[in-house]
Amino acid sequence: MYSRVDRFEAGFNRLTLYLAYLVALSIGLIAVLIPLNLFLIKTQLGSIWWLYEGVEYTLYFGVFIGAPWVLNQGAHVRVDVVTSVLSVESSRKLERAMDIAGALLCALLCFYGSRVTIWEFQDGTLPDKDLRIPTGYMMVIFSASFFLLAIEFLLRFRRAGSDPEDADSDKPRSGF
Repeated sequence: MYSRVDRFEAGFNRLTLYLAYLVALSIGLIAVLIPLNLFLIKTQLGSIWWLYEGVEYTLYFGVFIGAPWVLNQGAHVRVDVVTSVLSVESSRKLERAMDIAGALLCALLCFYGSRVTIWEFQDGTLPDKDLRIPTGYMMVIFSASFFLLAIEFLLRFRRAGSDPEDADSDKPRSGF
């Protein structure tokens, strides 16, 4: 029987995987649209005028929204110099402390990002670009990503307290 937290974690993992698929799809579209745009320009058929700024927005979206999935997979940059010389129990305690610190930091960034989001929507700020997406929407992505990261850090904290035998051995540690 699964607890509510287990069901929440399974749903959360599906959500972050879905977001990772969206990021992968956007990268695939970038890989197709850039050569297509170059072809259109070289053959003087026109151009996709919004493409390069769209790529900027897409990369911003991808980095922030893909981060919780990357953290879940353990595919993020990590330095294990300290934990490799500690005992298993000390390493686990340090890992849990870092998970709490990460959750607190992400919650703080989500809070301040939310405040800035509200200000940006109140001001109606627009970037000085051809493709003008209101800055408030970009800040929504920022705030949402740090909210999701805070949840992932808390789930990591929960998983770090369990026995390694209880961990899902079928779960990949990186990649799809």
